[in-house]
Amino acid sequence: MASTATRTASSPVARARDAGDAVAAGAGRVPPAVRTAGLAMAGLAGGIAIGAGAASRRRSLLPKPRPKVLGVPIGRKPAPLVAAKSLAGTAKQLGRSSGKLTRTAEDIHEIRRQLEQSNRRSPIEVVLDGLTHRRGVHRDSG
Repeated sequence: MASTATRTASSPVARARDAGDAVAAGAGRVPPAVRTAGLAMAGLAGGIAIGAGAASRRRSLLPKPRPKVLGVPIGRKPAPLVAAKSLAGTAKQLGRSSGKLTRTAEDIHEIRRQLEQSNRRSPIEVVLDGLTHRRGVHRDSG
């Protein structure tokens, strides 16, 4: 029986389990941001490996070109192409919206800064500052 236990402990399954336990123990001590980056890199490497394996079959995976009559494509557009264009449009709109949101947040911060600054000064200082500074020239200087 001792020989069976020794054989089981040195089997590839047991060694793989021990290696997995060691990786899991090490991953538990890694900060979450580093762990996330590592998982993203592993996913990227896996995608590259799968893509390299499918490179020989890639021609059959791509949609066939649409037939043309007098240079104008006829028939329906392939579904992946329609989905990709829709996703691209959504991404552009999201980018524009995030830019507007960023500008709005910057404006709010500027207004808050100006309010805090005006609350610290006497009313005479505020009036004199308004009379002596041109609008928009001294935006960031205090």
